[in-house]
Amino acid sequence: HVAGKRGVDIACLPEEFAGTKAEPVPGPTTDAVAALAKQYHMYVICPIREQAGDREYNTAVLLDRKGQVAGYYRKVFVFWGEKVHCSTEGVKVFETDFGRIGILTCFDLNYPELWQRCDDLDAEIVFWPSAYGGGSPLHAFAILYHYYLVPVGAGNIMDITGQPVAPVEKPLPKQFIATLDLDRCFAHYDFNRQKVEKMLKEHAGEIKVERMLSDQDLAPWWLFQATKPGVRARDLLQEHGIETLREYQHRSRRQINEARAKGERI
Repeated sequence: HVAGKRGVDIACLPEEFAGTKAEPVPGPTTDAVAALAKQYHMYVICPIREQAGDREYNTAVLLDRKGQVAGYYRKVFVFWGEKVHCSTEGVKVFETDFGRIGILTCFDLNYPELWQRCDDLDAEIVFWPSAYGGGSPLHAFAILYHYYLVPVGAGNIMDITGQPVAPVEKPLPKQFIATLDLDRCFAHYDFNRQKVEKMLKEHAGEIKVERMLSDQDLAPWWLFQATKPGVRARDLLQEHGIETLREYQHRSRRQINEARAKGERI
């Protein structure tokens, strides 16, 4: 109720917050949470112990603004002693009306391939319901893959720069509310210097370089942010033929691997 009354777009509950008695999806817990999602017109990530036929999973169920099941993620790397089955479906991302989200759970933190898969699938926010805070790996994944990272249960919400998000509202103990700007984006210095100079000149007052990471991080990246209502930084980059850092990295991986397979020089 607190999150809904504050107008949040998406809320995420802690890992298996309703206990470890398995139930189907939809079922009693998802039905109760779905009613709140519909009442407050918000998305809710509802992690439960799922009964799926003769199997049990540690499952995070995504409920949409109408209270409908929009998808689910079953934990891939189950911790010893949980007594649930390991997912065979792998990492998923979900389209919402504000952006593209991924979900990983607790012990999944230890397996970088899952976090890279979220990047491969263009997640803008990764939610991580967990029994502990996560610590430095969350900083690393956030900056490496350029998505926001929201740990649920403990820990700081991580910015795409790898630093804790601020400001964060804390209306109740262990409840955190933050506003995330999903339009902020990085671009690499490679091949873009003249394009960026032209864009900043032509769109003065509409977009700014929020940070040049090379100043202190030794990463040759710009971080862009729109400064005028109704203007999107990503649209301006596209207009000027500037790839975001993620686009550049993904295209480079694909083309270099293709050249490798053909035995071609780069």
